Amino acid sequence: MLPKADVVTSHTSLVTTSVANSIASCQNQIQVRKVNQDVGLLVDAGPCFLAESVSHQILSRDLEMAIARHFSDKYYRLILLPNCNAEFYIGWITQIELLMAHYKSLQYSVLACAASHLHFIDASDQMQELSLTYYSQSIRGLSEILAAKAHLENDNGFLTSVILLYLHGCMGKGTYTDIPRHVNAAIRVIRMRLMSNGLSITRPFDRLAVESVLYQIFIVTTGTWADLIPLDDYEFDAEFWLEAEGLLAQSTLYPGRSISYNSPVLGIPPAIFKLVLSVKKAHQSPFEQDAATIEQLKNEVEEWEGPILCDMDLDVLSPYEEANHYTSFYRDTAYLYILISSLLVEQLVSGQAHPGPPEVAPKDSWQLRKMMQILESHADDLTWATCYIANWTVYTLGIFVSEPKDVELVHNDLKRRWHVTKFAQLSRFLTDIESIWRQRGLIN
Repeated sequence: MLPKADVVTSHTSLVTTSVANSIASCQNQIQVRKVNQDVGLLVDAGPCFLAESVSHQILSRDLEMAIARHFSDKYYRLILLPNCNAEFYIGWITQIELLMAHYKSLQYSVLACAASHLHFIDASDQMQELSLTYYSQSIRGLSEILAAKAHLENDNGFLTSVILLYLHGCMGKGTYTDIPRHVNAAIRVIRMRLMSNGLSITRPFDRLAVESVLYQIFIVTTGTWADLIPLDDYEFDAEFWLEAEGLLAQSTLYPGRSISYNSPVLGIPPAIFKLVLSVKKAHQSPFEQDAATIEQLKNEVEEWEGPILCDMDLDVLSPYEEANHYTSFYRDTAYLYILISSLLVEQLVSGQAHPGPPEVAPKDSWQLRKMMQILESHADDLTWATCYIANWTVYTLGIFVSEPKDVELVHNDLKRRWHVTKFAQLSRFLTDIESIWRQRGLIN
């Protein structure tokens, strides 16, 4: 069994003593250049710094090592799912640590993610400035690789750098609008690597990369309910999604094992994420949907509702796997996605759908009551709060509630997730749902 994600209960437990001591000892030494909002351009903070060696001049090696340790010891455990095969978990971090010695761009991607995470933990402006400096250095390094190498499809260091850059945009601060360009770059590499040659997935990293890109596509496409205009440079690539979903379906690395054992990033069937994307798109543009499309979505949702109504698991453990504390997370998260889709389709069919946040659900709705039961079963469970695939579902559940006790339950769950993970995605979700609740008079 692979190492489990440590539960973060306080700032001091999240930052190791060595990291905290290293950062504290270097606070007076750190002076960094500001990075503009486009991130790609650096603006000098003073004439005494040489642009090409800024990081080496302003940071001690001990500090960089401490930040890198935070990535390996804490951050990394929050970006993969807990019940996947150990080859995914241990294999990728081992590869990252080996490749960092040869890829400056990867080294800077790692440091950018870890420094941004430390910024949220310690409320350190200097860590955020460092994070953006590392981010810019990583972009520069990738540009140099692109200029020097013609074939990147088999370059794990390049693809990992790109993956970490879009994770920085999603979970870090200051680069959210850059996500589409990094996702598009990862899509191009995966197409060259696997799809253009008709290859199947035979290596754990390839499956991890494909799942990671699909999840990031889902996150950037769904955004927040306040986002009526998509990010610049982003357009949902339905062809890639279908190709990638088919590739995953035909490339099970560990036959006979559960979905969760074979899945390091998604954890549940990709078809559920695709269903939510289809239903949300229809809900946001109801007048563009014909009767046949709405009926098709309704039938698809009803098929997924069946296992919920029968209280069935969507995943089956093999005789070699034992249920653990995390097993229920996968089932409950899948249920939440399906039930949210069910409520959205009901509003679509009844003529209540419109752009922006959905209407509240009826208080006696079976879907709403089932979702609240799921949240109640995980109340005060800090390990549940680390389950990132449930972040969007808990946030969206908040759109449907109107009872004070339900609002409080959802609010506490989201705040716990933010406290435990310190991912900017949750800060965005909290900001949006609190704004919606205030507009509806549900909170002050």
